[in-house]
Amino acid sequence: MLVKTLLAYATLALGLCLSCASASASTTTQAIPADTCQEMAAGGSQPLDSAPEGKAGRLALVIGNAAYGGGIAPLRNPARDAAAVTDVLQKLNFTVFVALDARGATIRDCVLRMQSALSPDDIALVYYSGHGIQIDDRNYIVATDAEAGGALSDAFVYIDEIIDGVKAKSASILVFLDACRNNPFAREDAQGLSASTGRSLARGLAKVDANTPGARQEARGIFVAYSTSPNATASDGEGDLSPFTTAFVTAVKTPGFSVQRALSEVSRSVGEATDWSQTPWIKSSLTAEILLNGTMTFEDAQSASENHAGASKRLLERGDVEGAIVEAFRGLPQSIDDRTAEQFPFAYQALTAATRSSSIVLPVPANNIHVVVANVGGDRAVVASVDREYRGVGKGTLEIWDTGTKTVIGILGEVGTAVPSVKFSADGSRVAAYLGKGITKVADAATGKTISTIKLSADHLGPAYGGLNPPVLVFSPDGAVLVGTLHKQGLALVQGWDVNSGAKRFEFDLGTKCNGLANTAGWALTRGFAVLSADGASLSFVCTNTSTNVPKLLVFGHWSLVQNSLVGSGVVPVSKELYPIAFGFSADGTRMVATQLDNGGSYEILLFDTQTGQQIGKVEKGLYASFSPAGDLYSVVGQTGAAIFSAKDGRRVQEMADYAYTVPAAFREHGEKFADYILLDNDMSTLTHDVWWQPPDGLTVADAARARLTAEQKNEAKAGALAYTEIP
Repeated sequence: MLVKTLLAYATLALGLCLSCASASASTTTQAIPADTCQEMAAGGSQPLDSAPEGKAGRLALVIGNAAYGGGIAPLRNPARDAAAVTDVLQKLNFTVFVALDARGATIRDCVLRMQSALSPDDIALVYYSGHGIQIDDRNYIVATDAEAGGALSDAFVYIDEIIDGVKAKSASILVFLDACRNNPFAREDAQGLSASTGRSLARGLAKVDANTPGARQEARGIFVAYSTSPNATASDGEGDLSPFTTAFVTAVKTPGFSVQRALSEVSRSVGEATDWSQTPWIKSSLTAEILLNGTMTFEDAQSASENHAGASKRLLERGDVEGAIVEAFRGLPQSIDDRTAEQFPFAYQALTAATRSSSIVLPVPANNIHVVVANVGGDRAVVASVDREYRGVGKGTLEIWDTGTKTVIGILGEVGTAVPSVKFSADGSRVAAYLGKGITKVADAATGKTISTIKLSADHLGPAYGGLNPPVLVFSPDGAVLVGTLHKQGLALVQGWDVNSGAKRFEFDLGTKCNGLANTAGWALTRGFAVLSADGASLSFVCTNTSTNVPKLLVFGHWSLVQNSLVGSGVVPVSKELYPIAFGFSADGTRMVATQLDNGGSYEILLFDTQTGQQIGKVEKGLYASFSPAGDLYSVVGQTGAAIFSAKDGRRVQEMADYAYTVPAAFREHGEKFADYILLDNDMSTLTHDVWWQPPDGLTVADAARARLTAEQKNEAKAGALAYTEIP
């Protein structure tokens, strides 16, 4: 009689703690018929036709009851709660048994199906959203076939029976009861659920990753969380889900959070959302903290990522490109998307630097001095190998290497200087080398075969700085013309040669032009060079002097080969403390960047209009500068990052704070560096750095990086990925 009386009082208008649904059910619940038990695959979104192989040690039972009858008020959103919880649990690698609007018999069947799938070291989870009552200090799930005022029947499922059955088959069980009820007919001390479920529980200590079977066995025990305090009620909430479910689906997927910490966040969130009128309540006998989404918080992951980035950089500095790529991957999550560069900038930059690296490893002899000039793709390199006894009159060879096979594919010839004049075309398919005595050879970089031999004007060659002064060689943008700038005692001559035929295309007296523009008594150029514009119709040139007896000047201009006339020019005084050391031109030749160094080791980058002679921009403390392929932008690399500027007006358009310039280097087979840097330019412009690098063939950086690895290295990189995953 007492039970009947209690049921009569338990009118079950208690489901109002769940907020109303304002949208359709999720994809997960749309596929689930009412009053059935469906098994949902870990990581999937559809019911399984048969039991999956390998449950990954995580199984869950999710029940959402809303469509009540028999005088019990229906609820509006337990299906949405169940859908949201099922979705996040699947993403956390749980196989989920889900029942919506289920009768008592269906609930018990679902419990038995889950129990039969459990293994002794599994983590089990039960989540219930719907009506719940306490009778005689015992908590019951109310099935949809229950009747108000009726006797205690199979429509009332004793929660502890579920827990005891599941616990007997698993390592631990996590129970979440969003069944708080405001029953105006119940006794004041019998509101909501009682604290009876999971009696005599104690808290655990150590953390374990729920993905690891051995560790799961350490996390024995029961964890029970109520959506509000025992004998208390909860508010409806204003969102699409109950306040408890809203907080739960957010906190439980947070990387590195244990279940215990997640529920602490849930308690705080629910309290704040309800003005602390509702406070979730927790009991636990777990012997360890259970981590459902990896072992790392975001802060932990960032710290580990920076360590891997540093290790990757050190490997790259030793020439181990593949090792550097693998180590960089270890500092990144397995899933790399557009946000990865922002979240883990150091490891992402390390991956990019290693992927675009021109560092090469070659089996060169240890007793020679070497200088390496590589093409833009890094698959071909010219190595100048000069005897260590060289004293300005020694002899060496210029070898074309296939850096992939690490073999010599051609000999350009002998060279009498340790710093040869060698230049690859922009696409890396051709290479030109000055061999002395006015002879320049152009070869096919793929085969090593000679394309043409060019005879430069020997009259303009001669001693400079006490030794031979090889010409500056520059290919036209399309690689069809080779431009050579030759120097002799304050004079300079620019010649253009057809690469295929070896015939001279044009000649420009650079020395006379610069000396005339300087218009200063005693001034004569010390060095200078010119480049051909992309359309082949004009030359851009620059000249400098280093004499201490006359003013230092920077002389530059734009010369029309079609009109054989000066388009524009500029003459800029240079202070005694500054030394112009590097230059670069845009593709159309209308813009020039100049890098100047002072006595204190500080750099500055200046931008000029070669047609008007006007200075457009200035960047302090820049180290390197280069134009974008289109010439509309230029980059400046400094000690702490890089920045992109407009070549039109010099304004700063983008910061690249995470950019780290890695000087490419050459190494012997066993890791000993034999060249401190690989020359990617030797035309008095800056070393070509990699701000403008883009992955080939439309690949992402990650895909381009993987393309440089062997199958074994790819597996190593995947297995070692950062144990951090964000779940949307």
